[in-house]
Amino acid sequence: MRSLRLVPVALLALAVTAGPALADQSHHTDHLALSLTTAGAAAGHTELRSGQVVNTHTSGPVNFAIEGYTVNGAKPGTAYAVVLLLFAGSCSGPLAFPFANGVVLTTDARGDAHGQAKISPDDVAAFGLHDTDWGITWTLVAGDVAAYTTECAEVHID
Repeated sequence: MRSLRLVPVALLALAVTAGPALADQSHHTDHLALSLTTAGAAAGHTELRSGQVVNTHTSGPVNFAIEGYTVNGAKPGTAYAVVLLLFAGSCSGPLAFPFANGVVLTTDARGDAHGQAKISPDDVAAFGLHDTDWGITWTLVAGDVAAYTTECAEVHID
């Protein structure tokens, strides 16, 4: 008898949690691993214990997209600028342009750092990016060395 009383509660919990996601309908969230480049290794940067870029497109009224960056085990006391390489149309397209988004990760004594970029709907409109397709690679640059990079991700901007 007690288990029959729990059924409505379980159904209500399922209905509440099974609602539609509020993420972008054409592009959701990418978790992209950062890896050491050949140039980075040659310049003395270390293999990461872990590192990633989380690219989330919400297409919301305040934040169109949020990008999070994390490195663990990079070269201590180093400033890494986040630079996006944008390829026209897709990852197999030609390099359109590099874009330094202004975020700099500065590692602590253990080589750990994190940061975030928020892209507003006004930013997307100002650059004329609505309804465009890109291949994007995120790169962490120290000085003139591209030390860490992600694989290319196919991104559609609503």
